[in-house]
Amino acid sequence: MLWSLAALPVLGVLGIWSARQRRRTLARLGDPAAVDIHLASRRGWRWLSNLCLFVGILGLGTGMAGPQWGRDWNQSAAPGRDLVVVLDCSRSMLAETPSRLERARDALVDLADAVERCGGHRLALVLFAGKAQLVCPLTHDYDHFRSRLENLEALAQGRDLEPRPGEKSGTRLGQALSLAMTCDDLRFLDKRDILLVSDGDDPVRDAEWRNGVRVAVALGIRVYTVGIGDPNTASVIRLDSGPLKHNGQLVRTRLEEAPLREIAEMTGGTYTSARTRTLPLGSHYLDLIEHLPPREDNDDVLPVYQQRYAWFLAPALGFLILFILLGDGSRKGTR
Repeated sequence: MLWSLAALPVLGVLGIWSARQRRRTLARLGDPAAVDIHLASRRGWRWLSNLCLFVGILGLGTGMAGPQWGRDWNQSAAPGRDLVVVLDCSRSMLAETPSRLERARDALVDLADAVERCGGHRLALVLFAGKAQLVCPLTHDYDHFRSRLENLEALAQGRDLEPRPGEKSGTRLGQALSLAMTCDDLRFLDKRDILLVSDGDDPVRDAEWRNGVRVAVALGIRVYTVGIGDPNTASVIRLDSGPLKHNGQLVRTRLEEAPLREIAEMTGGTYTSARTRTLPLGSHYLDLIEHLPPREDNDDVLPVYQQRYAWFLAPALGFLILFILLGDGSRKGTR
């Protein structure tokens, strides 16, 4: 909304141009000195009118931008738990129609909607493929969480989640779990849950996920796992450039449930097999944590800034009304 203030210099330039055109036109009426004397009283009104327009637009643009200052420390978050979603964005998640990644995204949108209705819980999002990346820290801003889910297909086919030069390739599930448990706000680790959504398919098959499980067990954090994909039929991975091949052979993938089930069992969580359906993840998660203790109300005070837009909008409307009433400053009866 602050871009609307760019209209001020444009209006200034137009005002200067208009004033020059007016002077040129008035010069045709007769002696310039006589015309100036006749119109002197109107110039003050015109400048006052233009000033009202300038201040009105300035206040309107600033107020619409939503200025905030002065924190209200008395507002606190409702009790809830912290959930870090760990989402597999490796290329195997692009298999099937609709893709595993599309079904996972729909399920996570349902999760955000359900948590928003419930209130209190914070959500975070970790994406992983060849490396893990925190893309949404713990937040009550569920719209922001949903916005991070929009371009998952582009991330899955891009280089943002590829391993760094010299690092081992593969689906780094263990790295993602470790990041999810040690990222962001560490005050409430005992009130944190991990939700892993994956097809469990790692082409390297080096059991790297055990590293993340050891961290979860040490911190006492439950990992709930959801398996996406068909465990019985291997599917081709279709990219924008065509089917994925390795050494001239089509790469096929299926849901690998064994590691996902073992992760859940070792950390005290549960495994849910969504397979080829879209899981109602919101109600599913809320049922899982129904008996678990939430964060305390007074431990998570949110520093909320007070809205001050009325301080700008009310005067701005007054100046704009005054601008309309003043008009061009002409006097009744003047010819």
